[in-house]
Amino acid sequence: MPEGSTDAFVAQAKRLVAERYPDLNGPDYATIIDQPAFDRLVATLEDAKARGATVVNLAPDQQLDARRRKLAPHIVLGVNDEMKVMKEEIFGPLLPVKPYREAEEVIAYVNGHDRPLAFYPFTNDKRLAQRYITEVLSGSVGVNEAIVQVGQHDLPFGGVGASGMGHYHGYEGFLTFSKLRPVFRQGRFSSIQVALQPPYGKRAKLALDWMFTLRG
Repeated sequence: MPEGSTDAFVAQAKRLVAERYPDLNGPDYATIIDQPAFDRLVATLEDAKARGATVVNLAPDQQLDARRRKLAPHIVLGVNDEMKVMKEEIFGPLLPVKPYREAEEVIAYVNGHDRPLAFYPFTNDKRLAQRYITEVLSGSVGVNEAIVQVGQHDLPFGGVGASGMGHYHGYEGFLTFSKLRPVFRQGRFSSIQVALQPPYGKRAKLALDWMFTLRG
């Protein structure tokens, strides 16, 4: 997030949560899938607080039913790489915010860590968006949108490096989950038999020089 815009972002986030989820205990707001996941998210927030982060509850006026594993959306400010929220996959309504001044900081930070499964630049500057696409390596990219690219079946989905290898969906999925079986049949004339059987001599050197010339 651009430096200096954090307060405005938090205020806007609170307004949207109140507008879209007036009752977090209602059916429109999802429940955390199981108790271990709920406990992990709570522990992640506690870890961030203990390490100096500021945790902002975006629905401070609502009482949640912990028995139903409802967890309000939270923004985590003042994060660092030692916090669980910055080291582990979150899978919950927690958003760590790390301000930056220049695009170079974003590019250097992302490329300095494990390759992300997806990268989501939000900007109205088309040149900046293209720069991020060009200079940041990730499994996929969604410009001004998150998650939606996964549902586009004509776009391959997958990671790179630590986020996984290969991809699936559509034609790429067919290739990934199929096994290409190479079959070689020797023809009537075999260069191996003619030139590359010991004892090796001038004929073998000529054959190898010819093959390396073709490959080079």
